[in-house]
Amino acid sequence: MREPKGDDRLAQWGALAAGLAHEIKNPLSTMNISLQLMLEDLSDRQQIASARLVPRVEMLISEVQRLQRTLNEFLSLAREPDLELKERDPNALIEEIRVFIEPELSRQSIDLVTQVDRASRGLRVDPDLMRQALLNIIRNGMQAMEDGGTLTLQTRWSDDTFVIEVIDTGDGVADEIRDRIFDGFFGTRPGSTGIGLAITRQIIQLHGGDVTCESTVGVGTRFTVTLPVVGGEAGR
Repeated sequence: MREPKGDDRLAQWGALAAGLAHEIKNPLSTMNISLQLMLEDLSDRQQIASARLVPRVEMLISEVQRLQRTLNEFLSLAREPDLELKERDPNALIEEIRVFIEPELSRQSIDLVTQVDRASRGLRVDPDLMRQALLNIIRNGMQAMEDGGTLTLQTRWSDDTFVIEVIDTGDGVADEIRDRIFDGFFGTRPGSTGIGLAITRQIIQLHGGDVTCESTVGVGTRFTVTLPVVGGEAGR
């Protein structure tokens, strides 16, 4: 029997981990529903709902939901998504994201600045996946600006590529960890799974593009996404 090579063994372990995640996901869902029902019962029976019991159940619900989110993010990373490419005006996509995220930014006292290249050219992208990738970057910047700041979205055409830059005025990322922020499960903040930016890179690379990060501690961070124009090869 042939001994699996390194890549084959990695693929086998990846498939095993994804299968294990699926097996864990189902009982977690059952636990979440059961705890929600228990909380409803306690709210209806104040005579048995002690001051300590309800907070404990609420804490359990919160932890179960956190684990569910982690598993969902892991499964998203483990399976390569199928692209549904459509020709889109990239600035229209940026505008959709702006409208969607602006109220959330406002609640966090973050000013949003958009500077877009108005040249009319098309991109072949999967709109839903591209929106997810860019929102992951934006939310990373929001986490870095807990006390408010400025988030800038700017676009430009450069030869045969479309460039999107997301710039924040947050804490910045130290040089020694900047090269690892796109690695799965490498989080720089408490409670972070570190999967969001890994999924972002996966999506961008599937489109034939690239994403890079420049940062200065105490000043802010710039993420640069480059995507090929229509006619370029999307995918790897």
